[in-house]
Amino acid sequence: MSSMIGLKSKFLLFFLLILVVPFSLFMAFSLRRAEEAARRDFRRRLEYAGSLFRASLADQMNSLRSRAKTLADFDFYTATKDGFDASATLPLLQDRLPRLGLDYLALIGDSSRILIAEGSPPGENLDRIIPSICHSPLSKNLFVLNKEPWILAAAEITKLRQGGKLHVVAAWRLPRDFADPLKPLTGAEFSLLYANRRILTTKMDVYMKRMVDTIPESPDATTGETVVLGRKHLFVREEALPGQISETIRLEITLPESEFINLGSSLHRDLLLFGGIGILLALATGSLLYMNVGTPITQLAEITTRVASGDFSIDLTSDRSDEIGLLYRNFTAMVRSLKEEQEQKNRRMYELNTLFEISNAVNYITDADELLKFLLSHAVEVLGAERGSIMLLDDQTDELVIRVGYGGRYRLLSSTPIKLGYGICGLVAKEGKGRICNAGFRDADFKNFGSILPVEDIRTLLCSPLKFKEGTIGVINIVNKRDGLEFGEADLALLNLIATQAAVTIENTKLYQLSITDGLTRLFVHRYFMARLSEEILRARRYGLKLALIMIDIDNFKQFNDLYGHQVGDQVLQRVALTIRETIRVGVDIPCRYGGEEMAIILPETRSDEAFFTAERIREAIAAQTISHPLGNLRITCSLGVASYPADAHDRDSLVMAADKAMYVSKQQGKNRTTAAGQA
Repeated sequence: MSSMIGLKSKFLLFFLLILVVPFSLFMAFSLRRAEEAARRDFRRRLEYAGSLFRASLADQMNSLRSRAKTLADFDFYTATKDGFDASATLPLLQDRLPRLGLDYLALIGDSSRILIAEGSPPGENLDRIIPSICHSPLSKNLFVLNKEPWILAAAEITKLRQGGKLHVVAAWRLPRDFADPLKPLTGAEFSLLYANRRILTTKMDVYMKRMVDTIPESPDATTGETVVLGRKHLFVREEALPGQISETIRLEITLPESEFINLGSSLHRDLLLFGGIGILLALATGSLLYMNVGTPITQLAEITTRVASGDFSIDLTSDRSDEIGLLYRNFTAMVRSLKEEQEQKNRRMYELNTLFEISNAVNYITDADELLKFLLSHAVEVLGAERGSIMLLDDQTDELVIRVGYGGRYRLLSSTPIKLGYGICGLVAKEGKGRICNAGFRDADFKNFGSILPVEDIRTLLCSPLKFKEGTIGVINIVNKRDGLEFGEADLALLNLIATQAAVTIENTKLYQLSITDGLTRLFVHRYFMARLSEEILRARRYGLKLALIMIDIDNFKQFNDLYGHQVGDQVLQRVALTIRETIRVGVDIPCRYGGEEMAIILPETRSDEAFFTAERIREAIAAQTISHPLGNLRITCSLGVASYPADAHDRDSLVMAADKAMYVSKQQGKNRTTAAGQA
């Protein structure tokens, strides 16, 4: 009873000073909000300004690349397809240069030699730059030439009849006022820094002269303060467009000091003045009682609010022996119990939801590679990792081979098959048990396997076996927990569930793929062809869409079998099928083996002229193929027929008949040609 009376007396005395507590809390919360608002405001403005600049620069680079691609595929292809002729090409350059708003336009030969050019050359180093942008069919980049930023794009002129390669190189110099339109939108100053000089900037000096070619302040610092026209600014420097620029070019974004900082300073002064007076008066009469009773009650009230909102991350301890201490201990025990129960429920719900999403998705993904990519990407995302890979066991070599990778800067993590029991993934496959490797590349069982990634990049690793029935068919690897965290048992348990679902799905997909694809050519079988063609015709009829069909027959195929043997005949079928798969639209067009040496391609939502163009590309690609043989290289040609719905047919059978008839016309007119149904 005396204890209860003492506590009641403490509360009576505490309530005499009740104004001190809310005022102190108000002061702390107001200051914290002002500081957080200033930080959020700066980050938001910085991200917004940076994203606008990068988007503007990327748009210009992509636009220039598109213009170069258009010139290569249409204008210059028409002018150079039968051979390069300066008299025919120079007027084209002179016409397209001002029309497309370019500063320089050139035609580059096979050895990176400038054949013909028009406009102002970007700089003296152009000969060294051209090989770097003409190494691929289509590229773009940003260079600093003569202390000025230039965007260069190169596109290869494809399908030339001559032997060498030709590239179209287009160049556009970034104007000095490139970033000026972004300044009123963001309130920021933008500069591109190169070789400790400003090569592009929105900054003006007191005479309103652009501060290009000036030395930036504190060149070795990445963040800091500066003064622009008498006002304090904060600036950051970072790499511009990472991964797309060969030189070291940095973007500097300068922002004026946030108004929230001034507001916070004013609040700080005012609250310190009045709060200090109140606190001094309160401390003079009841600081001891406040610390003894008010602080723990306030802390408990805040924590109960957090718990009520679902936040169970509390650290509440007390060595008091009165009712407050007992309340602390009981409340802490209750929160811990609720936290454990909530974590278990959330983890279980998360696992069930993940498996449910995977189960739903695999119902409509029939392609094995697409299915593996979906499973891997889902596993990487739900586990909060940077990247991952799926390795499948080769039935013939009994080795693990990477089938698909996701995340990171590289598509392929290793090119070397891994034997069972060798390395962490090999041990997991052999033992059939998942492993957590938070030591990463420092783990004693870790092996490099000739990876193209630096091994130091692998900080943490999670590996689980893909088990089906009594055997292991592969492993799934998850690399680097985000934010520097480590993988835990809960992560491994979730990955094991995903791996189990993935193994069953992979095996079922293998069986389905075997049932609908031809084992020799990996094209869809005749039964699948007829079913899909019926579906596509129904869809085209229902929604008023176009549909095209290409029939392909290998010329003189019987001679391949009779003269060179059936093995050579099989090689011919495989080579033609591979060429078809590489030429058509992946995931859209449907390549099938109609029967024997005949093949068919269903082209949904495709006009007859587009289908004819596709058929010609396939015919040309096949005609360029040869098969090595002791008697000499064997040439392959095909005859093709194209028909479309509803122009040439009204149903499935009539569409097949029209395409087949057009194909036989190609045969009769000398083979190695394409005939449209309207010409048959």
